[in-house]
Amino acid sequence: MVLSENEAKFKFCPLLKTTEDKMKFCQGSMCMMWRRHDKDKDKGWCGLAGKPLNAAG
Repeated sequence: MVLSENEAKFKFCPLLKTTEDKMKFCQGSMCMMWRRHDKDKDKGWCGLAGKPLNAAG
């Protein structure tokens, strides 16, 4: 799912957890898995699941 970085920061990351085992939010461009959209540099997606279909181009 292609999102702006501000929208992504409200999604949970499956890899980040607190010491109490609670999930943390996406870090966006601060994460090594964050991928920027080719045409719209303000948007991107989490690279863990591969390239989304609507990002092809």
